Amino acid sequence: MYDIESHIAEVYDQSETYTDDVELIRNLIGERGHLRILEPFCGTGRILIPLALDGHDLVGLDQAKGMLARAWAKVRQLPWEVQRRITLAEADVTREEWPKGFDLVILGGNCFYELATPQEQEGCIIFAAASLNPGGHVYVDNNHMEGDLDESWQKSGVSTGFPSGTCADGTYVESSIETIWWDARRRLVRFRRCTKVTLPDGSIIKKEYVQQKHPVSAVEVQTWLEAHGFVIGRLYGDRAGSPYAETSSRAIFWAKKR
Repeated sequence: MYDIESHIAEVYDQSETYTDDVELIRNLIGERGHLRILEPFCGTGRILIPLALDGHDLVGLDQAKGMLARAWAKVRQLPWEVQRRITLAEADVTREEWPKGFDLVILGGNCFYELATPQEQEGCIIFAAASLNPGGHVYVDNNHMEGDLDESWQKSGVSTGFPSGTCADGTYVESSIETIWWDARRRLVRFRRCTKVTLPDGSIIKKEYVQQKHPVSAVEVQTWLEAHGFVIGRLYGDRAGSPYAETSSRAIFWAKKR
């Protein structure tokens, strides 16, 4: 979706403007000083760039060329001493091993909701463990769904989807989403998604594809972390740092590699 046209990333940035997760990460880092940080699913750099401005070294990975191109454009506007602390690379983070030697791995921005299976999600925890130095931390931040697939996800029909909006040059991005299949017990769901980009000259670029999601549960993430060498230090229910409960909107883990 993010590669069919560069304007997709611009519309993404129009809606993804929140910074509360960046503030939470800063609080969790505390006074640890200069860190080497890896962010798979880095997108356009919403989390990565502020942390580089704080003085940390950042490596961002993403499979979407369009998102990385927009991230690079932002990075090139930064002072040189900040630019040199940022590395961006195109990678399929579910298949390619991640670089090593980091103090913190950030799995933020609901990234697990971009993945099709629990195996892919657990694989990210395994890769994170291999990327971290002993005593390093992983930050995992997602909505969560416990038990079977929620009934609100078990409804067919077409609705307006993400991303949709108008770019600065007048380009219009319109997306739709249609639920076409689900398995409630395994908490799997498939969508038919369509994104249409109408350029100022009237020409149209259109992409249709099928996407599968596995809404992750807090129980799953906890199990994977503990199975792959992590000790969970904090578990929050929101980015304000409230204690987690099953009714919380999010499950945010701060865990240390043994």
